[in-house]
Amino acid sequence: MAKNRKITNKNQNKINQYSLFKTLKDMKKLILLGAAAIMLAPSASAQMSLVKDLAKHAASNKIEDLQNVLTNIAPALTNAESANDVLTWFTAGKASFGLYDQLLQAKLLQQPVDQALMTKSLTDGFTYYQKALKLDTIVETNKDGSIKYNKDGSKKVKTKYSKDIIGTLTSHVADVANAGNECLQNNDWAGAASAFGYYADIASTPMAVENGVSADAETMSQVRFFQGYSQYQMQDFQNAYDNFSKARKLGYTDNNIVDFQTSSLANLVQTMLDAKEYNKAYNFIDNALVSDPNNATLHDIKGFTKELEIGVDDALPYYLKATEVDPTYANAQFDVGRCYYLQAQKIIDDNPNATTKELVPKVKPLYDKAIPYLKKAIELDPSNTKPKSVLDDIDYKLEQMK
Repeated sequence: MAKNRKITNKNQNKINQYSLFKTLKDMKKLILLGAAAIMLAPSASAQMSLVKDLAKHAASNKIEDLQNVLTNIAPALTNAESANDVLTWFTAGKASFGLYDQLLQAKLLQQPVDQALMTKSLTDGFTYYQKALKLDTIVETNKDGSIKYNKDGSKKVKTKYSKDIIGTLTSHVADVANAGNECLQNNDWAGAASAFGYYADIASTPMAVENGVSADAETMSQVRFFQGYSQYQMQDFQNAYDNFSKARKLGYTDNNIVDFQTSSLANLVQTMLDAKEYNKAYNFIDNALVSDPNNATLHDIKGFTKELEIGVDDALPYYLKATEVDPTYANAQFDVGRCYYLQAQKIIDDNPNATTKELVPKVKPLYDKAIPYLKKAIELDPSNTKPKSVLDDIDYKLEQMK
């Protein structure tokens, strides 16, 4: 029978020391984890604490105070926690509009002001407040913290800042249009595009109608044109094309808008073709044709895309379609004539040993088709020398075939 082993005082002390050591070790671990949590807690809420503090100063009428608010709130605009809180954007917007108002007041008093800062504070204000408007949805709760629901099962919500935001946006809509004009005159294309865009976005909304600051179609068409024109100067051809399209739909016909829209489209498609993104180009053109099926430029550019990817034979139907929808489009007339000419030239190149007698029946019908299109192109656009060059070559070849 095994003897019962007794724990001696010496062993008991070792156990007690071990237990104490283990307890202290665990406690140290807990203390370290607790310290880390304490250290992390302020950092997680620090940005919102900062925002709440800055919000107290966003209504200041001192330029320096407002600039400080905007400088110090910048990190909160990208912080994961604070960037999703309406107060962050409302505070930034309030400070921006406040800064603009103070600078405008100084300008009216004929005091020197930084015009670029004035414009930036205004457009930034629109950016911040529009973001705040989207976030200004507060879910209502009961006294016990549970969510309140509507009869249809949706959550009950309310807004806190929307009334102030809408009032400020609508009261500054004329200011942002003026800022756009000033940027345009100074060749500040980015500033002009941004300002005109904000005007168009706000002036066409129900809140603008409600506050009596909505724009009529004529004004809106002008704004969209100059927004597109600014973007065109920046080589932002996608947005330029979109805004030229909007302006035309609203009835705008001045300032060679068709030429600008055509050039935007051509430049946009050209970037796709340079990258050999033919499917992307086709999708873009086809989408544009859905809303504008009688646009000769679109048909002509689709033909050019086909010609570049496949060849003249596949391009010709689209060039012909362009002349059908708009017989006055000189470029399409030239492209049709050019295609017939190139088809004839291919026959000549593919039959180097053929006699003139053998070639005439094959190429003359193509030349006969090309000639009226080339003559029409010359009539419509005398400044373009290319149709005349092709026509002269055809005349020379026909003369040689006699």
